[in-house]
Amino acid sequence: MLNPAPLPPYIELANQTERVYIIYMKTIIKKAFSDSLPVLMGYVSMGMAFGILLVAQVKEAHAGSAALMSFSTISGSMQFAAVEMLKNSAAYTLLLTAVMALLINIRYSMYGISLVRYFRNYPWYIRCYLIWSLTDETYALESSTSFRGKKRMYYSLFVAMFDHCYWLTGSVLGAMAGEWIPFDTTGIDFAMTALFLVILVDLGRKRSNRIPAVVGGGSTLLALIFFVAFFPAQVNRMLLAAMTFMIIILMMMYKKPEAAAGRVER
Repeated sequence: MLNPAPLPPYIELANQTERVYIIYMKTIIKKAFSDSLPVLMGYVSMGMAFGILLVAQVKEAHAGSAALMSFSTISGSMQFAAVEMLKNSAAYTLLLTAVMALLINIRYSMYGISLVRYFRNYPWYIRCYLIWSLTDETYALESSTSFRGKKRMYYSLFVAMFDHCYWLTGSVLGAMAGEWIPFDTTGIDFAMTALFLVILVDLGRKRSNRIPAVVGGGSTLLALIFFVAFFPAQVNRMLLAAMTFMIIILMMMYKKPEAAAGRVER
């Protein structure tokens, strides 16, 4: 038998480079997937709750509606709020809907500011997807990784894609279950509230987080009392008032670093 002719050096080098690249990408994908597994559990269950609620409370909504919302919006808190808006569309003007969407999702702008130093070096199409798909849990993983450079970019991209798929899958499964099986949806809309309460209690263990927590709880309670007492027919608008109160109070309490440093020196 004739021995095969040896490959030219440049082809052998290309093959080695390809093998190294495949190993490199597999390592990053495995790390992104393993880190996102806790998000998988939360997003699938929360997504199912959203899907069930959507088809049960919004006329003509179906699994396709849930898929479209979860693919394009990627905001659990806003999507749960949107169910109420779609159910009582007459009570929500376009302006009110836009303002509520801004207030509910404004925290993402703070996340984005802390990621600018990394994102500015990424290709524009990856940067656009990472900005669009940013969520609380995705941010937590992206901001805490020890990867640097291109490894960080690919890690962030795969984490965002995995989390996006988890939320989309949960939403569609929930909507399909809601279409096929009759559900009593009483209490399902509390799922997102329960999630944020758990996060709040956990954050409240740190002394520095307690004042914002008290401000948030107090503002919400005051807004609820105000609307129940004076505008009972429009109590569903209390969220907008509560978030406005919170922002105003926290801005009034904010102390500039220079002023705080000056007081310490004196």
